[in-house]
Amino acid sequence: MQRRLERKVVFVSAALTLAAILGAARAAYGWEREPAAVFHERRARLVRDTGGDGVVVLFGYREADVAASVTSFRQNEEFYYLTGWNEPEAMMLLVPKARQAGAAAELEKEVLYIPPHDTRQEKWTGPKLGADDAEAPARTGFAAVRRTSLFPSDLEESLKGFSKIYTELTPQPESGEDYFQAEMLGKIRKLAPLAVLADLRPELLRLRMVKTPGEIALIRKAAEASVEAHLAALKAMKPGMWEYEIAALMKYEFERRGCEWPAYPPIVGSGFFSTVLHYDQDWNQMQDGDVVVMDVAGSYSGYASDITRTVPVNGHFTPRQREIYEVVLGAQNAAIAAAKPGVSVPRGSAKSLYEIAFEYINTHGKDLHGQPLGQYFIHGLGHPIGLNVHDPVDYSRPLEPGMVITIEPGVYLPEEKLGVRIEDDILITQDGNEILTRRLPRTAPEIEKLMAGR
Repeated sequence: MQRRLERKVVFVSAALTLAAILGAARAAYGWEREPAAVFHERRARLVRDTGGDGVVVLFGYREADVAASVTSFRQNEEFYYLTGWNEPEAMMLLVPKARQAGAAAELEKEVLYIPPHDTRQEKWTGPKLGADDAEAPARTGFAAVRRTSLFPSDLEESLKGFSKIYTELTPQPESGEDYFQAEMLGKIRKLAPLAVLADLRPELLRLRMVKTPGEIALIRKAAEASVEAHLAALKAMKPGMWEYEIAALMKYEFERRGCEWPAYPPIVGSGFFSTVLHYDQDWNQMQDGDVVVMDVAGSYSGYASDITRTVPVNGHFTPRQREIYEVVLGAQNAAIAAAKPGVSVPRGSAKSLYEIAFEYINTHGKDLHGQPLGQYFIHGLGHPIGLNVHDPVDYSRPLEPGMVITIEPGVYLPEEKLGVRIEDDILITQDGNEILTRRLPRTAPEIEKLMAGR
């Protein structure tokens, strides 16, 4: 018995040592996250914004929720945004202080719940942080880290002072988390059948729309890695290559620079498929004389970039291809020039960025029948990026410093098998904007010169 205990102690000690080594290595070379104080401030602000009249409960994803057997684990975005915790099977509880009349709401208690050590499972997955580990508070940024099994009793105790629970009542658009959301709500209703449930998503949307300096730094790294991927594609492009070859090359280039995964399925569409917006099969052979739309980018430490370039497969635009390209580029330049605090993005206002781009496209160039090109600009001008490539947005809210959006006008002419889209990532600054992807050529002469020098 004594020897068995000694072996167990040695194993656990070795596991913790390895965990510390791996944790240090990952912090230096792998996943980066903002300081713990940033996540704490988000939690405190969320309690203030909700008024402190209820507890906040959020669940992280389980491995089964993200098909972890075939892809890397990635956390529920809202959960990660508030916790910075990127491991499965976690939960969060925020409890406000009892409020005095007229006083602002304050956070009193914040608890992260994670599983205890499972030494048998860790032989397969590697060492994990356990709820009872001494370094758990420092590693997570939560003063209280407890076993997941304690969550039901802790929630019951916290509801003695509150009758409301703030949580995610609706799934984030495009997240595919409908099933997860319904299951988590079922758990909460079972644990607290008398509690009133309120949706956190509106408050989190307002927080997430303006990025912190740390978030902007991570988006920059995603953009830089993705720019390198596009440069590699331009140098490799030639007639006869398959679209999937370019997609694979670009994925390799941004992943070898630290991106964990594509921000979205790579879109490499040539010929007719340059006119298909979300064509991500990438299975056609690229022909001499065609253009190819490459809408490809990676995510770095969870933060997305989103870049599109349209280039000639053989390195030279035809006169007609260049004509349409110049129209789209002119529209993008006009929108970028107008992007600043106080301006709106979507259609509906004469001064919105969309309307500026649409007006340019509709007054420059014609289709083969002499009709204006505006009818071929068939999507919105852009969207926010962050933890999601289509980050949450309230389009009634004008641009503010710290917002990061894409600007991506396009013209798609199926009759001519000619589609052009140009997309860049834009940071809104105090007095204008910064093009985060400016290092990647945008003009037709720049693209042809780069492709000629390959």
